Amino acid sequence: MNISEIEIQNVRPCSCGTKMVGNVTFHIRGGVGDRFDAMNFECRCDIPVGEAPDQQALSLKNNMKAEAIRQAERMPEFRSGEDVLVFLSPND
Repeated sequence: MNISEIEIQNVRPCSCGTKMVGNVTFHIRGGVGDRFDAMNFECRCDIPVGEAPDQQALSLKNNMKAEAIRQAERMPEFRSGEDVLVFLSPND
């Protein structure tokens, strides 16, 4: 599965007060013809603390991506080895 873009949207505080919630979308290129698909994940991660605001935003973004990858890897087709996640560079 060729992931050509990762989009993070709707990031907001979780009702628990110690985490952030957001939607992560993997845009997938390949498959039949020139078809494009998407996989959407609802992700939750800890609020980064003790960092500068710009570093905090980067940490949050990376943590959301990591959580989406963790969720994807639990899907049967990836756990069985039938499919693999491939992250394409912008030039691919």
